[in-house]
This record gives sequence, structure tokens and C-alpha cells, in this order.
Amino acid sequence: MAESEPPLGSVKGRIAAMNLDHIARTPASPSSYGQAIATKQAPAKPPPQLPRRPAVAPRTQTINNPPIRTNGISSAVPIGNQPTTSSNQGVNPTPSKTVENRLPPPLPARPARTPHRQPPPLPARTPSEQSTTRRSSVESTSSTISARSFGSALSSRTSMSNPSHTPAGEGNYRVKAPPYDPETLPFKVPTKPTTDQSSSSRVPLKQTVSSPSMVSKKLSTPSLRSSTTLSSIPPLPCRTDSTSTEQKPVSTTRSPSIPSLKGRSPLTLGFNNPVPAPVPQSRPILVPGSQEFDSDGPPPIPLSSRPNLAALNASKPKISTNSCLKCRDFSGPDNHAARYPRESIPTHDIAWLANELTSPFPSQTDKARVLFTWLHHNIAYNTRDFFAGCVKKMTPAETMASGLAVCEGYASLFTALASKVGMESMVVSGYGKGYSHKRNNGSTIPPFKSNHAWNAVRIDNGEWKLIDACWGAGAVNGPNVPYHKRFAPECFTMNNIEFGIKHFPTDRAHFFRNDNQISTWEEFYSGGPDADAGLPTVYSGCQSEHGFAEQSFQPSSKRIRVHDQSGPSVVRFQWENICKHWKNEKHGKGKPYVFIIKVGGLDGRKTEYHPVGTDGYFWWVDIPRAELGCPGQTVSLYSVQKIDGKDARGFSVEEYLQKKGRYGMSFGGVAAWELI
Repeated sequence: MAESEPPLGSVKGRIAAMNLDHIARTPASPSSYGQAIATKQAPAKPPPQLPRRPAVAPRTQTINNPPIRTNGISSAVPIGNQPTTSSNQGVNPTPSKTVENRLPPPLPARPARTPHRQPPPLPARTPSEQSTTRRSSVESTSSTISARSFGSALSSRTSMSNPSHTPAGEGNYRVKAPPYDPETLPFKVPTKPTTDQSSSSRVPLKQTVSSPSMVSKKLSTPSLRSSTTLSSIPPLPCRTDSTSTEQKPVSTTRSPSIPSLKGRSPLTLGFNNPVPAPVPQSRPILVPGSQEFDSDGPPPIPLSSRPNLAALNASKPKISTNSCLKCRDFSGPDNHAARYPRESIPTHDIAWLANELTSPFPSQTDKARVLFTWLHHNIAYNTRDFFAGCVKKMTPAETMASGLAVCEGYASLFTALASKVGMESMVVSGYGKGYSHKRNNGSTIPPFKSNHAWNAVRIDNGEWKLIDACWGAGAVNGPNVPYHKRFAPECFTMNNIEFGIKHFPTDRAHFFRNDNQISTWEEFYSGGPDADAGLPTVYSGCQSEHGFAEQSFQPSSKRIRVHDQSGPSVVRFQWENICKHWKNEKHGKGKPYVFIIKVGGLDGRKTEYHPVGTDGYFWWVDIPRAELGCPGQTVSLYSVQKIDGKDARGFSVEEYLQKKGRYGMSFGGVAAWELI
């Protein structure tokens, strides 16, 4: 049973109407449920037919315009884009009069062919009289074929080889070579003689006299061809057969006008003297006034005017090749540096001065030494500005012009001079235990602060060497005290390990130690020669005056215990030269002094002087601990410099003991220890 349609006024009908109205409502859709159902079931009407496309109006065109296509199907388009006619139009079968009347006119009729004219005959070929070669039959055939191909290529559009286009009775007009006639060819001279084919073995070559190339006698003269031009050619001369074993004897006799050079000296050439004059083994010495002396000869050479070679060598700077800097002879660079005082040089140009100072020395070490020594002679420490606290930074040129500088000025001028001559040098900044250094008395170690500057320069063998030109030039003794200019060569000759005892660079890579044992800032500040646990006090001039190594003094502690139960009863005081090669007579200032040690005696009640023994390298003396003195006293090392007002260099210990107490003596301090 079919379900009845819900009434329009019910709720169900309203919902259905609203759904249909929301989904498929059109402007003309019904508002009732029944009308919606009827509209939904009614079939849709087909769309109206599109109007037919109007025909394309025919287009006027000229003869050269392309053909016109129609709007018909592609199968109706004529092949090759031919103009559209009534027979090939697909859409509009009616031909257009306008198009048909404007087709291009037909081509004119092709004129009849005219017979080809006969080419003019070729001139007769004249035989070549200059040619010495002839072609074989194969070459003649090839030439004929090539000429025939070339003539075919030059023919006109109407080919002469085509019989269909050739007029009757004219024949075949092809270009041909002249007939071959051997009699007209020139005569060819044979270049190689014909040999007997039966003799297959070759005869070895033998030495013969050189002669012009000729035709062999065994060759028969070729028969000349019948030619009037070749009949006048004379026959060639015959050539000696190279295969013949007969040889002409070679003449060994020379022309009488050319003499033999065998066994003759080159000095005799051109002088017609068969034997050279003998050279005397030694020239006799002719003395004026003797019979052998010839007054007409040259005068004797004056020997008095010859230069003195020893004096010339002495005037030149000495160049040392010793690798040990401590015992190396630097007298050459030191003396050369003293010849250029700052006040007398003609210019303050740094490059000029650097070249003048270093040019005589090929060694990089000697070049660095001459610059180091020149700074000692010509630059003084600016004590006035240093103690006033108004030190200003100066350029190397300003330092050179004024002659005053602090540590940075010394280092900057040294690097500037070294760089002008191609040396590698740098300025190193850091802390130096100099005048402003304060001893560590158990207080807190201050933080690192740079207060000094020195140099690092590359010397021989590529080694980086640390030097201090400021401390090597002199010493500062305090405010209102003049600057003490003294030369300290140890600031140049000491090795980098010894240099690091009083110098601590800002950059730890600038220690340049070979052992790579770099101390910390705390170890550096608390140790060293100025600390309580460091080396004994060593006075200046220890190396320059006596040649002693500053770090070799023993006891190595600055303080010595008088009552030390654990220590030995005898205390040895010992030191050594700066190197094993050092000789005071050769490297120092002369023979060594006599050295003595002053002690307080038993309980410090009697002063005693103990002479020091030596073997030339070590210096030592043994003293009982009880005889050193009492606590608070000082054990001092002295050098006996004068005896009875005379220089005491070279005195022995025995001579000192003989004159002790009877003659006046003066002493110089070397080192000191404190008793506790």
C-alpha cells in the first residue's frame, strides 16, 4: 500500500517542503510539496540550437598572395595549398567569380631548343722541352679520364654526352687528350744505373778518394730519340764504378808549401822558426851597479811602496765563526759600532745607519751585536722623565735624534734598525726584575703587570735570541742620580734560560726556551736572584770583568746557616767560567786577578782572608763552617785589583801571600752571602 502524501498543513509536510526549497529552489520553483515533486519528475527540455556560422566573404587577392582556405573540413582542403576552385571546395560549392577571375596567368610556352653550337677546337699541344720525366701508359690513361671528367663538369645544361640531345650529323664532341706518341717525348736521363740482376750479393763499402758524381763506365749510352732539340746535348762524363774493388792509392805526401804541424809548438806558427826559444827556469836578480845589470832595461820594482797586508787586515772588522756566544770574539762589531757616534753621523736616516753598521758583517749574530753595542754608545736612559712620571711614547726616529729613551725606546729602535737590513726582530713586553722590582718579603704576590720591554732577534742557524739593549747600555741608580753608562755584554750573550730568570714576557710563547720548562708568574716572582731563597748577591761586572757565570756560584742559597747539624762541617765556595772555552787572556781583559774570601773567623772575632784556587775553569775554596763568623755577618768574595799601586792582573797566589800585609792593596767586590 502506497504511503499517502502528507497534508500540506502538517509539520512533516512543512519540513519536506523546506528541504526541497533549500536544496533545489529556482526562481520559478513551486512552493508546495506536490509541485516540487512534479517539477522534479518532469524531463528537461533540450537547449536551443546555435545559429549557423555565417559564410566567410571571399577575399580579394593578388597573384603573389597565398591561396585562401575555406571554413570547411580538413579533407576538403586541396593538396599543396592550391587555390580553391569549384571542384575542391567543401563548404561552399559555388565558385566565386572574384577569385576565379583573379587567378595568376599561365606561364609562357617553352621555346624550342636550338642546336648546341660546336665548341672551338683546342690548340695543338706543343711538346715540353724542359721536362725531364715522362708519364707511363697508366698515367696517360688517368690524365685522359681526368680531362674527360673536368670537361663534363664544365659543360652547359645540355650535356654533349647525351645522344638524345645531340643534333644529327655532329657526332660526339668530347674533349680528349692528344694521341700518345713516344717519339715526341723528351729524353730522360737515367738517374740510377741498371745492374746485373744475377749478382745478388752486395760488395762492402771501401774507403775511396772523394770525387764528383759521375756516370759509371759500364753503363751504355742510351740511344737518343729522334729529336732535333736533343741531338746537341753532349754526353755526360763517366763515373767510377762504386762496386769495383780497384782503388786509387791515396797520396800521403803534403804540399811543400804547407809544413807539417806534428810535434810543433803553437808558438812557432807564423814565425818561421822551427824550434821555440827556451824559457829560463828562474829569472836572475839584477843588482844595480853589477855587470849583469842593463841600464837600458826597466827599473826595478820598489818594494818599499808595497802596502802592508797585515796592517790592512788589522784595520778590517774581525769576523768570528765561533758558535758559543759567551766566548765569541765580538771585538770587530764592538769597534765598528764605536766609529759612528750619533752626534757625528751626516744623517739621522735609520736605513742609512743600519746599512753602514751591518754591511761589513755577513753573520746575523754579528749584525745584531753591532746594533746592540751602538745603542750602548749613543742612547742614554731618560731618568728625568722616568722619575717624574711623564714618560711619553717616542718613535725610533725621535729616539735616534734625541739620544734619550726608556726601555721601550731602546727595543723599538733596535727592531727598526734590524728590519731595515732584512733581519727578523720583534719587541717583547713583560715584567723585568729591574730598578722598580720589589722583593717578596712574605707578602701576597701582586698580579702580573708589564713594566719592561726587550727584543727577540733571529741570529745564525735560525735561532731566536733574547737580548736586553736597555740593561746592556747602563744602570739606573735612583732619582736625582746621574745615569751610569756601562756596557753589560751579558745581556746579549746569556742564553734564553738565564735570560728568563729576570724577564717574564706577556706572551708565554716568547720565552724561547729549548727545554720548554716555563715557570708560572708566582714561581717567577717569588724566586730569582733577588729573593730570599734565590742565588747569592752577585755584583755587576762579574762576567765582563772576570768571565764568571752568574748562576754558577755555590752555595746556591743566599743565606748560610752557621750552626747546621744536618749540613757538612766544611762549606765549599765554588763557581766557574761562563763557558768551557773561556780564556781571560784571549776573551777577557787580560790575565785573571787573585780572588779571596773574607770571613769573620771563629765566633766572628777575627777576620780572615782565604785565597781561592783555580784550574783555569773552576774556582773553589773550602772553609770550616765554624770559622765563617757569627749570624748577621757577611761572607764576601773579592778580587785583588791593585798591589802597591800596580795592576794585580796576572799575580799568582804565592806572590799575593808574600806581599800580604807588607804592601797596600785594593779590592773589588764580586759576590756575597749572609750568615744566619
